[in-house]
Amino acid sequence: MTDAVSRRVPGLVIGGSGSNSGKTVTTLALLCALRARGLNVHAAKTGPDFIDAAFHAALTERPAANLDAWMCREAPARPDEDSLPRMPRGLARLLARAQGRGTFAARPDMLLLEGAMGLYDGGGRGAGCTAQLAAMLGLPVLLILNAHGLGQSAAALAEGFLRHCPAWAGFCGRPAFAGMLCTHVGGERHVEILREALAPLEQELNVPLLGLLPRAGAPRLDARHLGLVEAREAVPGLDRQALARWLERHCRLDQLLTLLGAPLSRPRVKPAAALPGAESESSASTPLAAAAQTRFFPARRGLRPGRAARPLLGMAWDAAFSFCYADLPATLQELGVDLAFFSPLKDKAPPRGCRGLYFPGGYPELHAQDLAANAPMREALRRLAAQGVPIYGECGGYIYLMHSVSHAGQTYPMSGLLPLHCVMGQTRAALGYRAALALHGWPGRDGPLWARGHEFHYGRTAEQDLPPGCCPLWELYDSRGLLLGREGCRLGSVAGSWLHLYPEGSRRFWRAWLASLRFPEIQPQGRHV
Repeated sequence: MTDAVSRRVPGLVIGGSGSNSGKTVTTLALLCALRARGLNVHAAKTGPDFIDAAFHAALTERPAANLDAWMCREAPARPDEDSLPRMPRGLARLLARAQGRGTFAARPDMLLLEGAMGLYDGGGRGAGCTAQLAAMLGLPVLLILNAHGLGQSAAALAEGFLRHCPAWAGFCGRPAFAGMLCTHVGGERHVEILREALAPLEQELNVPLLGLLPRAGAPRLDARHLGLVEAREAVPGLDRQALARWLERHCRLDQLLTLLGAPLSRPRVKPAAALPGAESESSASTPLAAAAQTRFFPARRGLRPGRAARPLLGMAWDAAFSFCYADLPATLQELGVDLAFFSPLKDKAPPRGCRGLYFPGGYPELHAQDLAANAPMREALRRLAAQGVPIYGECGGYIYLMHSVSHAGQTYPMSGLLPLHCVMGQTRAALGYRAALALHGWPGRDGPLWARGHEFHYGRTAEQDLPPGCCPLWELYDSRGLLLGREGCRLGSVAGSWLHLYPEGSRRFWRAWLASLRFPEIQPQGRHV
């Protein structure tokens, strides 16, 4: 099942015994240590997580991919999804891009993937789990064991993970293990107990114990309702050198790199070059554009002929709208558009020359007061919607397209393009993989169109039914193929959905929606605030 591409670059998957096992802290410390050794590391996150991937991008100064074996199929969900033997074509494309093939990115010394949840946790029957992805890619797993409160029982926990043979292993093989690493380790006596308990497994299964990370010295990562506090807020406070030293002191990094066939060190390399074609007059010289260039992959070479004939798509990108897969801008460019980034927080209007607008997810509720205060942007968007300019928003972008949002006891006006009101709750409204069937007329075509992605949000619309004149977008199914109902809202040329579409699971959707960008170019609406 191993694709030839995956053998070209040494790689490692960080897989844990469960959520909160220490995968993210281990990954961030390992990235700091590898960068301190001068290695060019490309990082990735398994599953639909934007925040962890943003940390990866910030620490490596390279775009960080999201690799997912379930979401990259453009097909109905199946209860036997875990038994599909072939690596999906979309996954191979994402892996090639993450390894620097066909892009302007340099070939990395190593690819580091951080897993999600527990190693074998995924969709129906474990489809798309970290272990299955590792087996498909042919990359070994570093098993992260949360040793807090465990002594000899750590051996039973480890043995269960190392010997487990899920149903899908008969189709794509079992994952290989590079080693074990314990986190949340206490004092010296705890260290001795863990080493003694795990020694028989090391000898019998040839899986070495490569590290014992203590609670002392571990970084504290604050969180909020959708996950960790975002990288732009947290990374400036991280002591990267201290993290690297902490990892080097408590992990046999030389042995791990030797097992992987990766170099032990190199002279420091320069950051990746700026993303070509991802600028506009409204954002090219701003910190906004610089951040986007670090976060997103460039499009493949040779895909920009006839520049004047390519429509320009405006993409919101700032502190309120930052949940976007790193591969999406490259995918959109490969499908025939150029991009112009803009800030709904700071700009008076979208960039001139755009023929459509896309609002990704994020935290608009945390920036609701500033978004509401930018009346020129909201007025510009209403004029564009009245002109029939295609506008699409996902999750946080969907909230911004609504009439208003209530959060922390306050209600704030949003753009008002969709006649809906969002209420931010204290509990999750939805979480999970989704297969989506486009309903009639969306996005401007007939016939079955399937896309895949995920939902994770706390917001709910106050309206039980869509207002008159509005139409739903999707018929949603979970990872087992069970119908969940209709979702999304469309009014004229404006549409929004809670669904985060995965780039390689929604190419046909994006191709169909981008075909609607046939309207006159957006004219200048004023200078920046």
